[in-house]
Formats: sequence, structure tokens, C-alpha cells
Amino acid sequence: MSGEAAHSGIFGGSRRRFLCALPALLAATLSPLGASAQDSYPSRPITLIVPYAAGGSIDLIARILAEGLAPRLKQTVVVENKPGGNGTVGIREVVRASPDGYVLQMGALGANVTPAAVQANYPFDPLRDYVPVSVVAEWSAVLTIKRDLPPNTLSEFVAYARARPNALNFGTTGFGSFAHLVSEVFMQRTGLQMQHVQYKGGSQATTDLLAGTIDAHMMSSPVAAGQAENPRVKMLAVASPRPLPSLPKVPTMAAAGVEGVDQTSWLALFGPAGLPDRVRDRLAQEAVAVARDPEYQAKFRKTGMEPVGLDAAATAQFYRKEVVHWFELVRTRGLAQKQN
Repeated sequence: MSGEAAHSGIFGGSRRRFLCALPALLAATLSPLGASAQDSYPSRPITLIVPYAAGGSIDLIARILAEGLAPRLKQTVVVENKPGGNGTVGIREVVRASPDGYVLQMGALGANVTPAAVQANYPFDPLRDYVPVSVVAEWSAVLTIKRDLPPNTLSEFVAYARARPNALNFGTTGFGSFAHLVSEVFMQRTGLQMQHVQYKGGSQATTDLLAGTIDAHMMSSPVAAGQAENPRVKMLAVASPRPLPSLPKVPTMAAAGVEGVDQTSWLALFGPAGLPDRVRDRLAQEAVAVARDPEYQAKFRKTGMEPVGLDAAATAQFYRKEVVHWFELVRTRGLAQKQN
């Protein structure tokens, strides 16, 4: 399936009309006057919106990125937390902002893509309403089970769960979350059937796993790194294409015998639709420089994240593939909520 065909199949005719109009919109944006303004970018402070409360992973990465961007852009980068509506309050601030590069968003797969795939009345289109600038960092999920279950390896767990369809449960950070969708991929690849237990946050799921209330949890790798030596859980495999430096003793799913569960959750810088290419390229260039700076790489890794650093062109290509991939997964697994 071509990219255009996949795009059309997900979003329908209105999206095609938007894409047809996009060249004209960009041409208008890059008028001589607009180009002159872009040449001086940035000439005033930049606001980086985090659509969640302070202290979470997106907020931490946003503050590290803002710290690194400020001297490179020679402007203050102010992080503003705009929680509410499962991220939609903050995202709306960026969607409505002038596309001049002075209001940006620290976004993520679970904030900007998967909710649109799952929720029937999600208010934004991830290919129309905001623009990815640079993928900055990533994390993965770790299949972790409670201590009292007999399996000690991934293959043993698959055999154990396969012999007990729907007898085991798994906790996630909510319907349509990265942990939920990776769990669905895992069950699809292994043919397992387990019951889904939803939580409002990862800390609640982790607490119940430690207490033995739930059987399994696709724990985020930053949290898992802090639980690596906890005897009350067993970490069976990382749902990542590569081993994680923070969990050197935990194999990847593929290495442990389950192919195709190699998902990561990324964090990226976003801007409003219509963000001029010159501004987007400049922001991406500096974001990549931050992600590749050894000092800032150490800061990213201290939060449990792995630095990435993709330029604007690579980010655009990657992002489009991610949107198509996750929408298709939601469709094939029947996870999309129905319209009210």
C-alpha cells in the first residue's frame, strides 16, 4: 500500500483535499515578507507547551530540551504545563497558535497519535493539525510479571498463558495507551488471550503488580530501570528492537523467542500546521544537536530515556509511518471506539 493510499484509507476525503491544498499554503507562507521574518527567527522567547502536569516523562524531557535549545537559539525557551483533557487542552494551544515557531509542543506517541486512532471523537487529526519537527528521545515497554507466577522466561510465560486463555490479566495506563497497544501486539504475535485492567497511571499499575493484584504489566522502561533488582517482579523481555542499556540483563522479545514486538514510544517536538520549512529545519537542527550532545545524552538517560535526534526530513517520514502503523493496528485489533 502506498503512503497516499494508506493515508486516504485512514482519514478519508477531507484529508486528501488538505494535502492537495498544502503546496499553496506553503507557498503563501514563504512569501518574501514571510521569508524575511524567518531569517531572523527566533527574535523573541519561545513557549514549549507540555500537555500534562509537571514531573512526568514528557515534562522532564521538555525541560532538558528547553535547556539545551536556549543557548543554541539565543532565546529563552519557556516550558508551560497545560494539563487536562488527556492532553487535548495543551495540544489545542499549539493547534490554534500562529505558525511562526514561537509556540511549540513537547509531544509523544501516546499524546499525539494513539488517542486519535482509538478515540471516536478525538478533536485533532495527527496528519493535519500539527507538524512533527524532530524526534528527540524514546523509551520502550518491559513485560513484567508478578513474582508468584511460575514462569521465569518469556517462552515459559507464553506456554503458561496459552494453556490458560483469559485466566491471566495485564495492567496498562489506560485504553489506547502505549502499554495497552504493545500488549495487544504481544497477544497478536503469540495468540494469547488475557484480560485488560486499566489504570489512570503507570504508578498505580506498578503498585498493583508489586502487590500481586495483577499478573502482568508492560512497564515503561524508565520505571522498570528503577525496579530492576526488585525481587517482587520478574522482567521477562523488552519490547524494543534493541537491548536497553538501563536493563542489560533483560533480553529483547525477539532474542527471547517472540518476533515482531519491537515497538518504542517516542517523544518529539511539534509545531502548528503551516510551520514554515525554514523555521522547522532550524528547530530540528538545534534539537538534533541537543540530542547528540554527550552532556544532554547523559541527562536524557538519567530519566530512563534514550536520546534519538532525527532531523526534520527523517522525522516527517518516520512520523507518517507511525501514524499509519498504529491506526492499522487499532483497526485490525478492533480497538477503535464507536462514534457516539
